[in-house]
Amino acid sequence: MYCFRAGVRSLSLAACLMLFASSAHAVPITNPSFELGTFVNDGNGTMVLPVGSTAITGWTVVFDQLAWIISPNPWGLAAQDGNRFLDLTAYPSGAPFGGIAQTFATIPGGEYDLSFYLGTYTTRWGGPPVSIQTTAGDSSQTCTVSAPSTASTWTLCAMTFTATAPTTTLTLRGTAGFSYIGLDNVAVTGPDVTAVPEPATVVLLGGGLVAAGTRARKRRRKETVARKR
Repeated sequence: MYCFRAGVRSLSLAACLMLFASSAHAVPITNPSFELGTFVNDGNGTMVLPVGSTAITGWTVVFDQLAWIISPNPWGLAAQDGNRFLDLTAYPSGAPFGGIAQTFATIPGGEYDLSFYLGTYTTRWGGPPVSIQTTAGDSSQTCTVSAPSTASTWTLCAMTFTATAPTTTLTLRGTAGFSYIGLDNVAVTGPDVTAVPEPATVVLLGGGLVAAGTRARKRRRKETVARKR
């Protein structure tokens, strides 16, 4: 594709601006693998966080308490990425389960892809099934692992959602399990709101494209006149 390239059919100004604005796809989720924050080891490589806690940088604990765990630990569990991860059951067995939430900037109407890893160890800590429900934008989906696991196991889960506002709150909560519902490595990709040019930038870019198009047309007219002579 070209924007006002001489001798080539040009895109419209609107199409060029749209192409410029949507060129980036990384959405800046804060602390996706829970490596950052104020961690206080209780002696078991674990820190239990109550509802409302913001000890994990960028995230808020919602619905019920959860456990923030480091590797190594006495539970036979390992992180999927880095050396920290979450257990949405905390120490008690069974429901209710905890969850986390984070709000980030989005483009209304933009389509985003969410992924995360669901952790299981069913032969030691109960289940299956083990599941996590995700909610963001216009979508809500539950990822469930029904197969038994004989060691610390991570399963990739994914969901697509459309943003309905300039900011979107992503929520992940445990919905099934017994003594362990693992969560790690959350990622979101899609149109990056930071890639949208400011109004002044749009005007400058648009002016530059129009000027380039005008010069290209004048050049083609001169070449046509020269050939006729």
